[in-house]
Order: sequence, then structure tokens, then C-alpha cells
Amino acid sequence: MIGTGGSKRKVEEVESDDDDILDINSLLHTPKKRKLTSTSKYIYKTLFEDGRASDVTVVALGTEWHLHKVYLCQSPYFSSMFSGNWSETNQSEINIEILDDNINIDALHLALGQFYKDDVEVEAAHVIPLLATALLLQMDPLIDQCTAIMKETINIQTVLQYHEAARRYGVVEVDKACKEWLLHNLLTQVTEQPTTLRHIPPDLLYELLSSPHLYVMQTEFSIYVMLKAWVFLRLNLSWEGSHEAAFLEAHKFFRNRTESGWFLEEEGREFSLVFSSLRIIYLIYHHLDVEMLYSDRILPPSWLTPASMHQWYNMLRIDQGKDRGPSEISEEEFDRSCTRCGRVLATSGQHIWRWTGYNFGLDLVMTHDGSLLSLKRNHRSDSISQPPRRYIMYRVTVASLDEQKQVVYTKTTGVQSVSLVKNDETRVMLLDSEVKYPLLLSANFLITTNQTLHSQGSSTSHTITPNNTSPLSCVNRD
Repeated sequence: MIGTGGSKRKVEEVESDDDDILDINSLLHTPKKRKLTSTSKYIYKTLFEDGRASDVTVVALGTEWHLHKVYLCQSPYFSSMFSGNWSETNQSEINIEILDDNINIDALHLALGQFYKDDVEVEAAHVIPLLATALLLQMDPLIDQCTAIMKETINIQTVLQYHEAARRYGVVEVDKACKEWLLHNLLTQVTEQPTTLRHIPPDLLYELLSSPHLYVMQTEFSIYVMLKAWVFLRLNLSWEGSHEAAFLEAHKFFRNRTESGWFLEEEGREFSLVFSSLRIIYLIYHHLDVEMLYSDRILPPSWLTPASMHQWYNMLRIDQGKDRGPSEISEEEFDRSCTRCGRVLATSGQHIWRWTGYNFGLDLVMTHDGSLLSLKRNHRSDSISQPPRRYIMYRVTVASLDEQKQVVYTKTTGVQSVSLVKNDETRVMLLDSEVKYPLLLSANFLITTNQTLHSQGSSTSHTITPNNTSPLSCVNRD
């Protein structure tokens, strides 16, 4: 038995050795790929930096690069130059006239070097000159790299520079990403940086403020207050200070104006387009806000009076049971007519709040318990006459931001319709467990219908929406 066992063990050991040999043979005949890192470095150093065996010299901004046509032809810019009937085809020296003030020698050196290697390392501060150079030389892979770098580094320091460059050079992806960043951060990060706020161009600010997806902090009136500071900063370019001081000085600036009349009618006419983006009917929800609007003398009565009439008309219809709220309208109509509110939830604990201001007797209370957002129609005994059931439409969106204030998590309800009886509560959104705080919350509400008003003796009708109460509402803004 002992001998038999020993013999069997010996056979197994031999078979195991044979298997190892087969495995080794298999490995020996399996191709392995390894990149010789020294090769690309050698090419870059020897051919690009040292210019060995150069057959063409590129001259730009008073600097020479001794290069090679076979490498430059990776770009359509040089390929067509060397293969067509151009005067440069057979020349050994090519002069490139640089008309773009964004292009500098460093960017040219970095871009031309890309013909000799396949990786790029560039700081965000230098990416715009490199993008401009890549576009000039038609270097599509480098353009893509610059686009990716810009999208990854959008923050309070870069967003306006990147947006200007994206619009100038037609880089749609970066333009869209910058606007998305601003929609989330305009009423928080940007308003806390007077220098950045000052430099937002009017057309961009108008587009942002007109968007239904703007993250408004608190209520629509916060936009009006921010616009006052923006105008003050644009008119006082040498002023410097904190954002608290900027808002205070803006308030004093308009209160102490010596000119008679309303600011937007004469001296501030250039700012009328931006102010026309305000959803004016939602600026008159609190008596203190109304008092400020008239004391500031910015928005003319021709803008404020139609908004006041519209809200008075809505109140009468609700009080007399003619309007119980919207039930089903298109998303486009909702976006155009809704009020925008917002809040920052600093922690995952319980939060209960309401947005202040007159809401036609409808007291809406939002609750966050750490994982669930809910909406309640709170009924108080001292409320004005209210129908037992009210219809509202809403959209709630939340977002978490990283260190650069870029969105890393977002979730939305989409546009929802709900009917609420007194003290009724509805579940709005269940948050994912991985959500990080602080959490930005944007809420859009529509609680009245847009009833068309007909003028007697006229075949025309007029519907007032939140931002068509100004004379500019009929102006083509293209």
C-alpha cells in the first residue's frame, strides 16, 4: 500500500511538471505589446526640438521652427499647403501670419510639438491660446483635447473666459457647459464675486435669467436685487469691495439718483433688455418688495401696472371660484409662466420651509427628511376663502456640486400636475442614498391659469405671462 501510494504521487508530480512546461511554451508564443516610451521622447527631442533633418521652416510671431513636412501633413492646413498648387508647396520656409491676439509663441510651440507626440499637458490658464492655435492649424485631435480640458476646469475663475472663447470659436460643447455652470451658480457663487458678476455680458445674462432652469435662491425677487448690483458694478468699473458692500452700494446708488423719472426710460435704457427677462408678476408678492420697486425707480410704471392688474385679476378669479389652478398645459407653457424658487440644503437632516410672499392664499410647505422631499398644502384657519381642492403644477430639481461647483449629481421630477385638498401632502422625490450635501434645490411652481383677457370692441386678445409685461416683450431680441 505504501509503495503504491508513493508511485501514484510520483506520477502526479510528473504530470504537473509537464503541464507547467506546456503553460510556459504557450506564454513563449503569445505576442506581448509594450510601448517603448523612449521612442516618442526621442522623436520629439531629436526631430522637433533639435530640428534634425528638417525639410521646412515654419515662421510665426518672429520665431522659427525647423520641422518636417511628413509630420505637418497630419493637419489638413499643412496637407493642402504642401500637396496643392499653392506657392508654399515647394518652399522650404513657410510664413504664417497670426491675426488672432489669443495665439502666442508658447501656444504655437506646444501645438506644433503635438505633431511629434501623442500626449498633451497644458494648464487651464493656457488652454485658450492653445485652442485658438489648434483651430488655426486645423488640428482636430488637439481641439478635442482642449475642449475636454476646458469642460473639466470650468469654475468661478474660468467660466466667463471659457464662454467668451467658446462663442468666439464656435466650440458648442464648451459654450453649453459654461451656461450650465452659470445656471447652477449665478445666484450663489457668482453674486458673491463682484468682479465676476460685473463682467457678465448683457446678452449672456439675459439668456440665463430667461431660462426656466435657473437655480434661483429664495424667490424671483432675488434676481431683481442681483440685477441692481450688476448695473451698479457695470457703471462703476473702479469700485472694489465685498458682495455685501456691492449690494448695499447698489441700493444707495438708485435711492440717491438725482435724475427724475425711471432709470430704464432714459439713462439706463441700455439695460432694458436684461431687465425685461424678469418675471415681473412674481416680484409683487410682498408689500416690502413693492415698496422697494417704486422707491428704486428702475422699472417704469408701464412695466409694473400690467403685472399688478394681472395678479389682481387672478386673485378675483380664485376668490370667486373661477380658477382652481392649472391641470394640464404644455411644458413650454409651464416654462414660460412658472415662478422659480430655490434653496440650499446644507445637511441631510430635516428641513421644513415655505417661500415667503402672497400666494393667493395657498400655503405650500416643503419638507426634506434626509431621503424624501414632500409638498404639503397647509391650511390655516385664518386663510381667505379657498376651494377645497386646488390644482398646481411643479418641477423640482436637485443637484450636488464638486469643489469647482460642477454638477456631479442631479435628479428632477420633470413637470408634474397634482391636486391637493386642504392639509394634503404629496411625495415629490426620493433622493438616492449616495447624494452628497450641500444640495441645491430648484423648484418651479404654477398655481394659476393664464386666462386670456379680451378688450371690448376689439378682435384682439391679450394674455399676460410673467415676463411679457414690459414694452420690450414685443421686441425681436435676435
